[in-house]
Amino acid sequence: MFLLIMIVLVGSILVGWLVPMAFKSERPYGLVGDILVPTIVGIGYTYLIYGFVAPMVGLGGWLAFWGSAIEGIAVAAITLWILRRIKK
Repeated sequence: MFLLIMIVLVGSILVGWLVPMAFKSERPYGLVGDILVPTIVGIGYTYLIYGFVAPMVGLGGWLAFWGSAIEGIAVAAITLWILRRIKK
């Protein structure tokens, strides 16, 4: 679980730092807001998916591990997109 959280932590920080350049938008909440919010959401989402949802549907092993990591990072990017839509 620690390795999974570290992968999502690094991925979410990179998303918070790099995605605003891809969106070509200003950082409405600053650099700290763009890194902190998606990181918290990504880690929380990954914890819920890996700890509760994946075992319920019968997923285990590497499929559950990488699936939850990729989903957590994707949810971090979607969170940034939503934050920009709310601010407008």
